[in-house]
Amino acid sequence: MKFNASSAQLSRELSIASNAISPKAIMPVLEDFLFTLEGNKLTISATNLETSIVLETEVTGHEDGSVALSAKILLDTLRTLPEQPITIETIDENSLQITSSFGKYKMGIDDPDDFPEIESVPDGENVMIDSTILRHAIEKTMTAIGEVGVVRSSMSGVLFQLDFNKANFVSTDSHRLVKLTYNGLNFDSTKSFVIPQKGLSLLKNALPENFEVNIFWNNNSAFFEFDGYKIISTLINDDFPNYNNVIPVDNENILNINRKDLINSLRRLLIYANKSFNLVTFSLAEDSLTLATEDPEFAHDATEQLPCKYSGEPLTMGFSAKFFVELLSIVEGDEVNIEFSNPKTPVLIKPVEQEENQDLLLLIMPLIMQ
Repeated sequence: MKFNASSAQLSRELSIASNAISPKAIMPVLEDFLFTLEGNKLTISATNLETSIVLETEVTGHEDGSVALSAKILLDTLRTLPEQPITIETIDENSLQITSSFGKYKMGIDDPDDFPEIESVPDGENVMIDSTILRHAIEKTMTAIGEVGVVRSSMSGVLFQLDFNKANFVSTDSHRLVKLTYNGLNFDSTKSFVIPQKGLSLLKNALPENFEVNIFWNNNSAFFEFDGYKIISTLINDDFPNYNNVIPVDNENILNINRKDLINSLRRLLIYANKSFNLVTFSLAEDSLTLATEDPEFAHDATEQLPCKYSGEPLTMGFSAKFFVELLSIVEGDEVNIEFSNPKTPVLIKPVEQEENQDLLLLIMPLIMQ
């Protein structure tokens, strides 16, 4: 195998592909890229057996071939080079050479036949969705994904609910929930599945702006094709919780407040909060919000008052300020409405002005106060 390529372009594409490589691979070959050269088309593959990526890029090919090579060594080399043409070629069946304007670098290679076979895209049902929508949905919902081994398996990913004219993207860790609905879509079929965090991270980093993404699926995997990329993620085969059951309706208490002011206030109070719980209390009265926290172990306490609009009963609630800030940070508008019925029930956070064709709903559970 031998080809010439741009060092910067190859480095960018390999950086994306490297997100499919586990830092603690169970087999040495899983630390490799698989290169397959046919003419001027270089196909790059990487996998951790749960998520995989296959991408195609144009190079100047001289000799077709296939090789498995260390992802870390190659990427570390390319990242230190300024933009320039480089040559990559196999010297013999055990080694490969990279040639730049600065010198030559030789590395060992592995048998490409040892590289795991990556699943092919299945025939059958599929849907198309804009890449900007998909990336936006992933960025929002990843905030509330549960930790693997701590929550039930389905809660360690994001639920995709694809309907004929809309799509719901939902995540929850049992303490908070994010639901983003896109309306005005046009799908030929319907499907629901849960994508784990590894697959979502790989997909988010690879998605371009304003490009059609073709989504295929079978019983075990989802496949995303776009712009010369193919990303495969295993599915979480566990039923996602019925999230509609925990979303309260008829919330008579409504707090309207500036989002950035609330974020900044909570961040200041977090400095003084107990680091185990990050508890901040919200004391509400007519058009009045008082935030307070304390950490008696270090003689810390802090209190702030914020201007707001509040219609409801006077009451006090407690929240993890860390979780509250993370949820508020994914809202894009200036103001939010915070809705609830009493201090022990789930609390809804909604942007006052929703983005076009979107409906973003956030939920956070209050903390039990002594």
